[in-house]
Amino acid sequence: MESSILKIEKDLKENLSEYRYQHSINVMKEAESLARHYHADILKCKLCALTHDLAKEFNDDKNKEIIKKNNLSENLLKKENRNIIHGYIAAIIVKEKYGFSEDMIRAIKYHSTGYTEMDLLAKIIYLADKIETGKDYPGIEEERLLAYQDIDKAIVICLCNQIKQIVKKNKKVNTLAYDTLGSLIK
Repeated sequence: MESSILKIEKDLKENLSEYRYQHSINVMKEAESLARHYHADILKCKLCALTHDLAKEFNDDKNKEIIKKNNLSENLLKKENRNIIHGYIAAIIVKEKYGFSEDMIRAIKYHSTGYTEMDLLAKIIYLADKIETGKDYPGIEEERLLAYQDIDKAIVICLCNQIKQIVKKNKKVNTLAYDTLGSLIK
């Protein structure tokens, strides 16, 4: 168990900036805490959290290469998908390199937007990424508090805050974020 985490930490340390590596460690710690609180699979949560951003710093050429090789939609290369492409690519890598299960792959793939019918693992990874200790933005304290009271409400608040920030910057909100929000509000 710990050996796979140590191996992945070593891989990440060699391939990520110090900032992105520290973010991944913080997300792993938050995911572990949430997993303990909600009685989820701790190892799965830690592994997904640790690897969720492993493709975040890939350049456009590497992204294009992986997309082409794996027959993914070239729409992922569009400017409006710049903030989600790394999840799709990381999902491919963790499947090939580490043999992650389908639920883990989904949690990583959609960690930026969520998706309808998220399972507990996906909810924990989404939330841990948003509320880890290194983050500070308007509304985060409420999100952190709610995360340990009602995970669905916490994700709704996170998504609303995220959507507000994206709209404020005159950027396009990914439709998956709206779909996720709608599914949690029902």
